[in-house]
Amino acid sequence: MTTDGKAPRLVTPIYVKTRPDTRAPDDDACYYMLTRSGLFIGRNTAHVASLVPARQCPGELEPQKPQLDLRYPKVPAALVARITAFFWTIAARHGGEAVVLLAFDQTSGVIRPIVPPQLATVGTDWRGQPYPIGLHYQIPPLPGRNLRLFGDIHSHAFDPAYASTVDVRDEQHWPGLHVVAGRLDQDPPRWHAEYVVDGTRFDLAPDSVMDLDAYRGRSTEVDDDWVSRVRVESGSQYRHTLTGNGPDPYPDDSPTHSPHHEEQDRTPPGRPSAR
Repeated sequence: MTTDGKAPRLVTPIYVKTRPDTRAPDDDACYYMLTRSGLFIGRNTAHVASLVPARQCPGELEPQKPQLDLRYPKVPAALVARITAFFWTIAARHGGEAVVLLAFDQTSGVIRPIVPPQLATVGTDWRGQPYPIGLHYQIPPLPGRNLRLFGDIHSHAFDPAYASTVDVRDEQHWPGLHVVAGRLDQDPPRWHAEYVVDGTRFDLAPDSVMDLDAYRGRSTEVDDDWVSRVRVESGSQYRHTLTGNGPDPYPDDSPTHSPHHEEQDRTPPGRPSAR
């Protein structure tokens, strides 16, 4: 916008193709056409008319970087303490991972935790100690029309907190907040937070989405109902089930989403992590 509030006139005009029969102008020596296939540049001379993909945008336009403005409240410290205690319990008992979904109550403005039935797969190292392999679950129907699912927090047990390659793949088409809790042998644990929208990932400071300033340690009481929703199997048991030689791992779940975080890749990708 100019100082008088009017849009500046572009030296090279831009047309928008909104109909299949939209015709390219024949009286502009040079112009741009914005289409579903991308931005095209057109030229008209005495002997030829062309319209080809543009290699760059008009120079009169200002540059723009990806931006994100979160308007959800922070996850309260008390809820962070409950979730941490839940994750620590599953890690300490089984060496496995767990997940809590985050829903926003549009009526009360409160964040509601949703713990779906889930299957954690684990392996055993040479010392006989369990370690996490994967986490499988389906997103259940939300218990109320006023709830809006906007993210999740899942654990990496005693491993570092980062977005694994499997996390990145799973979350590519799931817009929202994705938080990882790691090093649960420490309190507070390590946190990693990202927000995904339209395929773009934003690294976030964990304390920008959780009230970590008020966090005073994991809860001393564990939600037994949450713990009961986590089933643990060895990786070999799970593969046995997938080959059709075992019971359905999701006998009561509706087929709303495919399993998540399958066979975690424990190699941190080469990207900066929020701590």
